[in-house]
Amino acid sequence: MITAIPPSLSTYTGMETPAATRGKAGVGGADGVHGTADFGGTLQDAVKAVEAHQAAGDEAAFQVASGQNQNYHEMMIALEEANISLRAMGSVRDKFVEAYQAIWNMPV
Repeated sequence: MITAIPPSLSTYTGMETPAATRGKAGVGGADGVHGTADFGGTLQDAVKAVEAHQAAGDEAAFQVASGQNQNYHEMMIALEEANISLRAMGSVRDKFVEAYQAIWNMPV
């Protein structure tokens, strides 16, 4: 069973693992070879990033509304980044729910 693609092959096949899903350096699996990503930590980091985008958008809107800042384009960019990150997180949540339901409905 092939469990990992060597880096030399990934350049030819386009199968390189995205940085967000790579295992942490120095962390090995049961055999000490394969890196394992901390799923809970990765998910928590993603939620914190969405919260940061939301806070930045709220702060930008507050500054424009209170007259502290007149950069409307920066406010709109911050609000749109917050909107996109929230929608992406919602899509990820929906995929997790679908996966959970698929596993739950598997025949034993």
